[in-house]
Amino acid sequence: MFVVRLLSAIALSALTGTAVAAPAHTPKRVDVVIEAHFGHFTPTEIRAQYGDTIHVTLKAMDSAHGFMVEGQPFDITAYPGLPAEVTFVADWVGGKEWYCTFDCGPQHGTMSGMVIVTKD
Repeated sequence: MFVVRLLSAIALSALTGTAVAAPAHTPKRVDVVIEAHFGHFTPTEIRAQYGDTIHVTLKAMDSAHGFMVEGQPFDITAYPGLPAEVTFVADWVGGKEWYCTFDCGPQHGTMSGMVIVTKD
């Protein structure tokens, strides 16, 4: 359907002499490996564009750690030597916090990061 609309727009622009802009962003896959340590994640930020598919591999470096992005329907847990993975679509614009969902110790409450999604 998109191709038909694009071809129609190109044909119309040829008749009227106006330019047609190409689509601004082709969604892509963003692969991120997050290492979870007592008290922090590395990295603490994921950047993507609207419509991208984000694939996260969570590696627990010292004890079990969880990963959940606010408003998303998943909650994964990784254990030392047993990474966990999740794939989701960046279908919002702005920032959403991610955080550890497994009570991993006294610094558990400091474990968070941000998924930042922009739109061209």
